[in-house]
Amino acid sequence: MKTAVAKTKNVLAAFDAYQHLSEAALNNTPSIAMFTGQAGLGKTTAGSYLFVQADGILVRCLKSDTLGTFLERLSQELGLDQRARKADMLKFIVHELAVTGKPLFIDECDYIAERQDVLETIRDIYDLANVPIILIGYNQLPKKVKRLEQLYSRISQHIEFQPADLDDITTMASELVTDTAINPDLLAELLHASKGNFRRIHTGLNTIEAFARSNAMPSINVVQWGEQQFFPSVN
Repeated sequence: MKTAVAKTKNVLAAFDAYQHLSEAALNNTPSIAMFTGQAGLGKTTAGSYLFVQADGILVRCLKSDTLGTFLERLSQELGLDQRARKADMLKFIVHELAVTGKPLFIDECDYIAERQDVLETIRDIYDLANVPIILIGYNQLPKKVKRLEQLYSRISQHIEFQPADLDDITTMASELVTDTAINPDLLAELLHASKGNFRRIHTGLNTIEAFARSNAMPSINVVQWGEQQFFPSVN
């Protein structure tokens, strides 16, 4: 399979939201976005794709994060090669973002959504650097962020990632699978088995392609697939 990002509805919606965000930043209007949804719906994949396309900065939050560790990792992503005081790291971050204009992508935001000091600092970074910020997390993120109205009021785009549908899985098969053509009936079976989870669909497509390749099948349908498993069995 290709190492690429398929242009599913979620990815296209995220890209469109980012375009609006970039324009908003130029006009000094609110330019913070949230990408939210259940696990496996492609939030991180879409964020990583946009991060590369926009030449942005990506930082992943950790469960153990404090304000200090969050600032330290973000500073390192921006090129700071030594530890510093929190105030100095914040000054460095704001300066680098303001000068470069790079958008900031913050993944796994649920880990820091209960920490008001981190959220307030993200708001400070946004206000002082004036660059787009994209917060990526699970379904409860908007509710948690809403408790800090000063940050929540700056959010102008919110994409709620949805489970895959038949169009999405067809797009994924077309853009990612290279060695065989997967018939619509087998794609529908995989969609049902995965419950629309993009991560599991990717696993299933890879499994189908490997099977078809090992059996020299230029195409494969649901009858040829038989009773095989799309995903590794868990005992």
